[in-house]
Amino acid sequence: MPALWKKTIEEIKDSGYLKGNVSITDALIENFYNEILKPEDRKLLELFFSENPTQKELDDLLKEWDIEVKGSAKALLLAYFMKQHPNLKFSSYEAPRLKGLINYFRFQNLKVIAHYTKIGKALNANGIIPMILKGGAMKYLRQELPRVMGDIDALVPEKDFMNSIDIVMKLGGYEYEKIDIHSVDFHEIGSEAGALDLHKFIYMETGNEEKFLGGLFKRAREENVFGVKSLVPCHEDLMFITLVNLSRNLRNNTSKAGLLYALFDCEFLMRKPDFDWKIVIENAKKTKTEVQMNFAIKFIQKISENILPDEIKDAMLFEKETQDYSNVIMFNRFYLEDLRNSCRGMKIKEVLTHPQELGKYITQKPVYCFLKLLRGHPKLIELIVRDLKTRKYDFEPVEM
Repeated sequence: MPALWKKTIEEIKDSGYLKGNVSITDALIENFYNEILKPEDRKLLELFFSENPTQKELDDLLKEWDIEVKGSAKALLLAYFMKQHPNLKFSSYEAPRLKGLINYFRFQNLKVIAHYTKIGKALNANGIIPMILKGGAMKYLRQELPRVMGDIDALVPEKDFMNSIDIVMKLGGYEYEKIDIHSVDFHEIGSEAGALDLHKFIYMETGNEEKFLGGLFKRAREENVFGVKSLVPCHEDLMFITLVNLSRNLRNNTSKAGLLYALFDCEFLMRKPDFDWKIVIENAKKTKTEVQMNFAIKFIQKISENILPDEIKDAMLFEKETQDYSNVIMFNRFYLEDLRNSCRGMKIKEVLTHPQELGKYITQKPVYCFLKLLRGHPKLIELIVRDLKTRKYDFEPVEM
């Protein structure tokens, strides 16, 4: 078993889990919360999800929260708040900058939307109606608010998937690296910027994703989306997809900026008067993503008690299924993550080109591949993770 890295040790050695005071799930939620959200970010979210935000609360936040320092992705959320609460006053420093930020991302969105319009019209002309997903769908539902979008995700029936790829390629100007098991990512020739991520199903890492598609298409409604005849998922299905992606990003330590938008999306989707959580829960059961759902809900509850309704907070959804999932997350983050980053892109042909990497390839790649295989054995993972409670953590990291 590889030694744990010092940075990782420092993050978890004082957690309640190691002391035996809290569950592994609660310890992980606490760890992710502290890692992702700085104290001033938490204040922004508290204000954002407050039922009755006050001018004093806003003024107190802005004393610590400089939009020039925080960057555009987080500051855009403050711009959303400004639009939602026109009764609250921003200073001559923040107000014009936040308005400018909204205009900037509005024009940025137009570039991405233009690809969807071009490709979508070509699909329509061939009798294919794409379903717009994720950020693109949320942008359509809230057209007055821009968002950070690298590309637009769309779904077509599996029978139309390969034909759709041919249609896009015949348009000219687009290319892709490979066709994955569930999607293909198109971008402009000569550019790394994304254009359209075309799916035949939505990947959730369970092998049961296709069981969700029947209800997804049945509940979707046909609308004109950015000039394209498109299907738009119902709010409940968008909520389900948002929660599963939130859980996966937490587990894999990816898309941290996107986590904040996921919270905002959840709050918006639940404004639907007849929002039905039963659909969300049934989707989780069909796709075997119950524990992902539970983990995401616990993380949201940690951030704010005002986001989710009492019926969900009190239901303790899928509580008994969470242990194995939390063990795997702990295993990924504290045993595999550094190895994964080190081995990324490490292939035989690269080693032949750069022979100085041979030693690392021989010592690290087999260990990484072996540990990946262990993830399919929950009981074994539980034994390994249990070692975190008994191990001594006062050593220096060992180079492999």
